Amino acid sequence: MKKLISSIFVVAMMAAFLSSCGGKDPINPNPNPTPGDHGALWSYDIGFGSMADIIPAIDENDNSYYAIYNLDANKAVAFALDKDGNELWKTELVAESVGKVIYSNGKIFISTNSPTGVFCFDASSGNLLWAKDLSAEYDFAWIPQIAVNNSKLYISSGQLFYSYLVAYDFDGTELWVKQGPTMGSSFNLNVNGNALLFSDGDYLYRYDDNGASCDSVWAYKIPISKSVKNNNSIITMFDMPMDESGNIYIRDENIHIVSLQGQLVKEILLDASFDNSASNITLTSNNDILIGKGDLVKFNSNGDVVWVTDIHGGLIINPFFAVAPVIASNGDLYDAQLFGLYSIKENGSLNWKENAETGGGAEFGNLHSPVLTHEGNIISVSAEQKFVRCFKGDGKGLATGGWPKPFGDYGNTSSK
Repeated sequence: MKKLISSIFVVAMMAAFLSSCGGKDPINPNPNPTPGDHGALWSYDIGFGSMADIIPAIDENDNSYYAIYNLDANKAVAFALDKDGNELWKTELVAESVGKVIYSNGKIFISTNSPTGVFCFDASSGNLLWAKDLSAEYDFAWIPQIAVNNSKLYISSGQLFYSYLVAYDFDGTELWVKQGPTMGSSFNLNVNGNALLFSDGDYLYRYDDNGASCDSVWAYKIPISKSVKNNNSIITMFDMPMDESGNIYIRDENIHIVSLQGQLVKEILLDASFDNSASNITLTSNNDILIGKGDLVKFNSNGDVVWVTDIHGGLIINPFFAVAPVIASNGDLYDAQLFGLYSIKENGSLNWKENAETGGGAEFGNLHSPVLTHEGNIISVSAEQKFVRCFKGDGKGLATGGWPKPFGDYGNTSSK
């Protein structure tokens, strides 16, 4: 009996040690939701529906900024809401589709297609400060990928056979234009200090802004390319997270972590359970990786699985994590889904849910990727249902470290 007790103790100690080290076997935390009030604080009627994922930019006062294309009316609209959901301004854009919205230093930047262009608005008034028709000025044909850093707007676009990088100051003055290395255009653009990072799906490139122009530094060959399988996640698949060391994370069949020097730091292999996943990646402040595949999965920086959520079993609506969650300053995670809003604890267990099973959510429609305000409330756009909604959160704003949401920070600047 004494030997049996000793053996059980040893096994228990080994299990605790392996769990604390984050081994490769997934940990399935049990659901332990806490009750709370997370209903809608306000809603805003956009006036028309859309199929697009909308990731709003948020300023220091929790005003939020949006751009959305109306397919039926063949026009795009940009608008701003204050923290209580009141419309600050609304304006039409001459374009057939819109890309990302960026907020920085009192200005709003919006990229468009047909024509390929960029608009700059005063964030407080909605007055157009300047606009660039890149089709007319440079013969660009691809919707611009944009990022902001160093009080500059950086653009990646291109013609049929050539890609280009362009830098403007915040007054719309061209600082330089540089022919790039790839046909057409890149899928993304991030900036780390003066380093411009972008990918065409086959290579990851680094060019450095030297003030008067930019210089090619390196090209990293991505071993395997895979087409995006879920069009609903395209906007976030074009995002490339960067960690606190400047490493870039590329989601492909696997996850490639590439240093600012262009060297492969780590390749994290994704098994067959990720084959139908088109999830983006969010990063915690200690470089843990969060990615969705139906369940939500957390890897540590070594590529070991820390946990896999096991919070299904609802009678009506089960959570389905198609994309990576938003990370709050206390480590809690947030995701918006079809008819539901979910919060997951840092350890992977269910924090709370607001869906049909809890008496709410059925009227919300398809909630798209959420963002957090500084006050810790949760904004999600039900694009198909033509509403922006703000839900009561937990009083915790966006995490300040890592890459806690698509396009990185409150302003969607895609930069560090």
